[in-house]
Amino acid sequence: MQRRSPIPLASIFVALASALPSLRAAEPTTKHENFDHDPGWEEINNRVVPEHPRTVIQDFGFNATTSFTGGKPGEIGGRVSRTARLASYATKLTPRTLNDKFSASGAFTFTDSTASSGVFIGFFDDQQTETARPMNSLGMNFDGERRGERLAVRLINGNNESCGHFVTRFIPGKFRPTPLQKGHRYEWTLNYDPEANNGGGQFTYTLSGFDREKDPIDSPITVDLPPGFKKTGATFNRFGIVNTRKAGGSLAVYMGDLAVDDQKWDFSADPQWEGQGNHTSFSETETPGAHDFGYSQTNFAGGKLGELGGTVWRSTFASYADRVGPLNLNQPLVASGRVVLTGADPDSDVCLGWFRSGAQEGETKNPREFIGVAIGGPTRVGHYFRPMVNNGTDTHAVAPKGPVLHPDGKPHNWSLVYDPTARDGQGAVTVTLDKEAVTLDLNEKLRADVTHLDRFGLFSPGVGGSKVKIYFDDLEYTVR
Repeated sequence: MQRRSPIPLASIFVALASALPSLRAAEPTTKHENFDHDPGWEEINNRVVPEHPRTVIQDFGFNATTSFTGGKPGEIGGRVSRTARLASYATKLTPRTLNDKFSASGAFTFTDSTASSGVFIGFFDDQQTETARPMNSLGMNFDGERRGERLAVRLINGNNESCGHFVTRFIPGKFRPTPLQKGHRYEWTLNYDPEANNGGGQFTYTLSGFDREKDPIDSPITVDLPPGFKKTGATFNRFGIVNTRKAGGSLAVYMGDLAVDDQKWDFSADPQWEGQGNHTSFSETETPGAHDFGYSQTNFAGGKLGELGGTVWRSTFASYADRVGPLNLNQPLVASGRVVLTGADPDSDVCLGWFRSGAQEGETKNPREFIGVAIGGPTRVGHYFRPMVNNGTDTHAVAPKGPVLHPDGKPHNWSLVYDPTARDGQGAVTVTLDKEAVTLDLNEKLRADVTHLDRFGLFSPGVGGSKVKIYFDDLEYTVR
C-alpha cells in the first residue's frame, strides 16, 4: 500500500490565506427577518407556565333580593375578580364625548374584599383593547385590600393617556390607606363640563358617608384636563361595572340609587343591562410574571402569518433574541420594521435592540449592556418609544420624551440609527416612529463602557410591574 506524503506546511499557509477573505467578511452587515418560519432564536425564561393556576369567579349583575346599599331590595353588583379576561355589566348610552356635558350619581357599598382586588365603575366604551384599566373611560377606580378600599377618579382618553386624582390620599411608596370600609354606604356624584377650565374640560367628584375628621379622604375634588387632552378625545357609550384586567383578588360591591344624566334606576326590577363575562368561572393562566413571548404564528403587525412578540411582563429578566455579535459602539447600528401594541397596563415596559448575553450575575438578571428602543413611560402618557443606552452597571441614558406608541392595535413603521461619528465622535442614536423622531446623544464614558453586544431581540427590563402585549415584524438589524 502506497504511503501518502505529508501535506507541506507551505500548502497549509496558502489554504489559510485563501480563507482570510471569508473571515474578513465577518464585518457588520444587515439581516432581514420576516418570521415566515420559526427562526430558532435563543429563548431565556420567555415562556412561563403558572404552576398553580387559580380559579376565577365572576358573579355580578342585577340582584333582586339584596339591599346592601339600603332601602328596598334590588341593586346591581356582586363579586368582581381581577383577571385579564374582560367582564362587565352596563347600560347602553347614547355616545358621549369630551365635547358633551354629562353627569352621574349614586351609592355604593362593599361587603367583602381580598388583597390586590380592583374594579372600575363609571362611563366607558364597549370596544376595549387589553389594558388593565378601560380606555375611553371616566369614573371610579377602586383598589382593594382585606381591610378596605382606596379610590381614584380617572379619565383615560382614546390614546390611553390618563389624568385624575386620588380621593383616598396617596403618597407613592409611603402612604396608601384603604379608608373605605366594608358595610358602609357611600354616596357620590361625578360631573363633566367641557366648557370649564377655559374650554379645556374639567370634571368634579364628591363623596359622602365618611368621617371627615378621621378618614384620609379628599372631597370634593376638581380635575382640569391637561392641555390637548380634550382634543385627543374619548368616547363613552356605556355606564356600569368593569373588572380590572390584571390577575389579582376579588371584591364584592353593590350600587343603588343610580342616575346618569336624567335617567334614574331604583333597581326594583331587572334593568336589563348588558352583561359580558359577568357570570362565569375559569382557570386563570395569565398571572403576573408569566411571560409568553417569542416566535408567534400571528400577524397583528401586518403582512403574512408569523411575527415576534406576545406578553412581556416587567418582571424577572426574559429574552427572545438572535445571536448577532460581537458588536460595539464603534460601529454604525441600524434597525427597522413594524410594531403594534395590542395591550398595555400602567407600570409596564419592554425593550428591543442589541444587548449583551450572560450577565455576570447570571442570565436571569438584566443584560450588562444595551442599545435600542425602550417602550414605557408614566401613566399620564402611556408608552414612549424612545432610544436608550445602558452600560449594564449604574450608568444609562434614555431620551426624556419621544413618540408615543398607543395600544390601538394598529401597525406602525419604526427605525433606529446609531451613528458613532455624531457629536464630534461621541455618538448619537435616533429612533423614529412613523414620522416622529427623537435623538439621544451619548457621552464618552457611556460609549466606552458598551463593548460587547452579541444579541438582538426583545427582553423584559427585569423590574416588578405589569405587562405589555406587543408584536414586531419585517425586522432589519445590524449583525456581524
